[in-house]
Amino acid sequence: MNRKEGNYFRVPNDIFGSGIEKRAFVVYCYLSRCSDMKTRQCYPSLKTIAKACNLSVTTVRRALADLENGGWIDIAQRFTDNGQESNLYTVLNI
Repeated sequence: MNRKEGNYFRVPNDIFGSGIEKRAFVVYCYLSRCSDMKTRQCYPSLKTIAKACNLSVTTVRRALADLENGGWIDIAQRFTDNGQESNLYTVLNI
């Protein structure tokens, strides 16, 4: 296996005993992968998350709600002059 520097992401050990749904675990891992290493923030669209995780957009919404309610992520809405642009996800508990 050829490892490249920076070609990884971290997940906290506590997530394994937390009892979160599989859908939430997969989405958490994807958001961790996408997030900036310093700020732990990212802003992929629901469609992008769904495609990357092989889930429906509805399932992604449920997973995001699970993660936010469980304190694993913070979700903030981002707006432009034309309305909501995307959500800003901050991955917590790292």
